[in-house]
Amino acid sequence: MSKLAIVLSSAFVLALAGPALAEKPSFEELDQNKDGSLSQAEASKSGLDFAKADTNRDGRLDRKEYEAALS
Repeated sequence: MSKLAIVLSSAFVLALAGPALAEKPSFEELDQNKDGSLSQAEASKSGLDFAKADTNRDGRLDRKEYEAALS
């Protein structure tokens, strides 16, 4: 395989993986009103599936739910 093909293949894989490898914002960064929980609007900036992360179904994410969803 030529060096050019290897470089292009690597660049393509990294381009696809980029969003998955991006670091998620911290809980503090997302909690704009500093109330200790994330509304759906605040959490939307994280890219998480809010409904899945909201394990107690109260319409908000606490720190424990947010961190569990990240792992």
